[in-house]
Amino acid sequence: MEEKRNHFQSLASLQLIAIIAVVMGHLWISNGGMTNSLCVSFCFVYSGYFTAMFHRFDNSYGLKEHARFMWNKLAKLYPLYLLSFAIYYISNVIWHGSYTLTLKVMIAHLTLLSTWIPNADYYFGYNAVAWFICDLFFLYLMAPVVVRLLRRLSVMRQAIALAILLSLEFIGGYTADPDSDSLLLSYYHLYQFPPIRLLDYGAGIIIYNITQTKGWKRLSTQLTPSRSTCIEIMGVLLFALFYWIDKHYLYEHCYRAFCILAPAVISLFVPFVLTSGKMGQLSKWLCINPLRALSKIGFEIYILQIVVYFLFKPLLDIMGIVQIPLLHFLVQNTILILVAWITHAHYVTPISRHMTGMWNRHIERRIKQKQAKLTK
Repeated sequence: MEEKRNHFQSLASLQLIAIIAVVMGHLWISNGGMTNSLCVSFCFVYSGYFTAMFHRFDNSYGLKEHARFMWNKLAKLYPLYLLSFAIYYISNVIWHGSYTLTLKVMIAHLTLLSTWIPNADYYFGYNAVAWFICDLFFLYLMAPVVVRLLRRLSVMRQAIALAILLSLEFIGGYTADPDSDSLLLSYYHLYQFPPIRLLDYGAGIIIYNITQTKGWKRLSTQLTPSRSTCIEIMGVLLFALFYWIDKHYLYEHCYRAFCILAPAVISLFVPFVLTSGKMGQLSKWLCINPLRALSKIGFEIYILQIVVYFLFKPLLDIMGIVQIPLLHFLVQNTILILVAWITHAHYVTPISRHMTGMWNRHIERRIKQKQAKLTK
């Protein structure tokens, strides 16, 4: 059990590192678009893998069960989404004296429909990274259908499906002219369009299904810590190779080299899944306490990064900190981590527990009412 918990922690730490890389790309590194794309893709693969692991969606799973599933996800994510929206508005009032809101954009955001509208003013509106939550809710909504559909396929057909998913991402992202749109959608909309991100999410589900096969389990039991370390290092090197190909050969022909996102991410994700039974040295390093602590607030760090930046940047500018880029980055992210921790501990967690409790109490009342009718 401890090894399994450590395995979950090592993957959570990898996701945290991906989130930190996105923050660096947004707030510090001027040309971090390609890295951001790879890291966001990793988060979607991660979500698909753990959705398949913890939610089996068997034949007894119906509309009521799915309503409860979506409510629990809503309880965890939507309060944070609203908070980021509020911080954006407050920062505009404080520093720009602007009290106006674009009603259409606001409605699109609050209803989680902004990513479906092919207009950057909508999906990059009040909080530029909040499109991630809009996509995630769509993926959760589709999860029972996707998980059941993929589970019915044989391992060979799932492997073929995985290859097809990767091919679709290549076709979707490739363009022969760097000044024109991709073959399917405009660059930005391609990046955040929910059905496109379903490819990464489905890849994570397929990876989980493959890990449940006898061949995979037999392979994982034959590993030793030293072999696991070698596999993890090979995964990192293969990821680095994809990144190098990305940067030198594909970047000008595809929006942020979108076509190579899933292969690169899977090359890193799969080795650490494989070595979960016998962790290598890299996995053990990923389980150190600082990463454990920060991974619990990783989602808050991701969603609040932009709005906290806009809220505190003018103040740090007045203090002269902005003029020193490295110091500004360190101070800004210290504030971000503090705000994320407070938000997680004193806002997201209590509200999530309250909303989940509301649903459970509602179910209990329904059960009691049915029992009362039967006794009559």
